[in-house]
Amino acid sequence: MMTKSDVTTLYSMDELVPIVAGLAEKFTGNESSSVTYERARQLMEAVIYCIAHFDTGDHLPAGSHLPAAKDAYLAGYQTVIEKVCKTQEKYNKLTQFFDHYGNINYRDTVCKALPAFFLHYDVRFAPSDNIITMDYPVFGLDLNLEGIDMIRQYIDAIWEEQCCLMQLPRNEIIRILHDFHPKYEKEFFNLKEIVILQQRKMGG
Repeated sequence: MMTKSDVTTLYSMDELVPIVAGLAEKFTGNESSSVTYERARQLMEAVIYCIAHFDTGDHLPAGSHLPAAKDAYLAGYQTVIEKVCKTQEKYNKLTQFFDHYGNINYRDTVCKALPAFFLHYDVRFAPSDNIITMDYPVFGLDLNLEGIDMIRQYIDAIWEEQCCLMQLPRNEIIRILHDFHPKYEKEFFNLKEIVILQQRKMGG
């Protein structure tokens, strides 16, 4: 995947602006291509985000020229849609074995916030928007990612965390969390980190 700077290096504003104008018409219901400066900036972000998902290595035969900006945008747009579908499929599988272990923030983030993301995520007009705040903390996230890319790695991190926690009996995890904080259910900490730290203490 390209970076935003890669896109603006490969394509000039003269090539990108007509795509933005087309999006503006769709946004206004084909009544006008005139939008506020802030909306135009958001639509430009949408165009750049999608073009960045156009994988030149996968789509360009050896020796071929860079495609027109609009073609790269349309291909990237489809790539983003496919990524959303695959990420939602993984999320759906996650919910089949997800356990919040009584922690309210963990439950609300996975069972309420993430579904809200998929419900409201706008691939066409705001694909770089994360929609949700991801209140449950996980570690190792690339904070430079946006939109579905951020959500995908967030779900991957929770998936891995769940697989790790499942190696212990549920009642053992509950005991460890309760020993760490009697009201752990209302806390905003990472459960896996607490379990690992407490196990290390007991092992030491």
